[in-house]
Amino acid sequence: MTGRPSLTWAAASFALAATLTGCGDDEQGADQEDQQQQRSVADTSASLAGLPDDGPAAAYVDWVDALARQDAAAACALQAPELTIALRYDAILADRAELGDPCVGFEALLWEDPEFDSEIVDIEVTQETQEDALLDVDHPSGDLTVRVVYHRAKWRVFSTSARADPGADPGDSGSDAGPPRWLRAWCSLSPRDTREEIIALMGPPSGEYTVADGGEPQLWWAQDQYDFRVYLDVDGSVLELVGDYDALDGEDRALLPCAELRAS
Repeated sequence: MTGRPSLTWAAASFALAATLTGCGDDEQGADQEDQQQQRSVADTSASLAGLPDDGPAAAYVDWVDALARQDAAAACALQAPELTIALRYDAILADRAELGDPCVGFEALLWEDPEFDSEIVDIEVTQETQEDALLDVDHPSGDLTVRVVYHRAKWRVFSTSARADPGADPGDSGSDAGPPRWLRAWCSLSPRDTREEIIALMGPPSGEYTVADGGEPQLWWAQDQYDFRVYLDVDGSVLELVGDYDALDGEDRALLPCAELRAS
């Protein structure tokens, strides 16, 4: 779902009940909202019928279903810890959580997102290893690439991102950012480099963990099947360079002659 997971959804919107004044109107509005939520859950259940019921694809289907039902506990159990950490960080920025708060306290950010789309038209596993898998997911409002990881004997959603346009011109101005740049720079890095030197070569990281986040200090550059991490000591010096090559195709792999793990 790949470093700090991406939380991007295909564009969609939920109709919200109009705010009504007066006690009686408030109750009527609440009833209408409850009925709307029930219809939304029923529509989601119908859209998920016939989709995969096992394997990595089923993990995503079940996760979307849990979000549509606003079942925070079920959704939290179906996502990777890294996604939860990323969501907690977003919740802190939105004054919806504090460090250490449990996942169920801020999972609502996902189903409250106006871009959340609970209807799945089609889902396909495009790459799968024992450790992770990539999915192509078609929603009515847009298509996603989803990464699912195998964690503690269970497939869990790691990240979602808008699927790249296959017709995009690789010579576009954005081609020097993201994966093309990471692939060119990665093997030129050394554990003896400073974090500033690494960022200068790789570009701005996708995210960062610190001791305060409760994880190992690290920078990461991640998108879809690409995952490059730089683990740091508490003083900011580089300890290890770790690239995940398992999901890369032969062309990308040929650009990475260095080992997946390089330590200082």
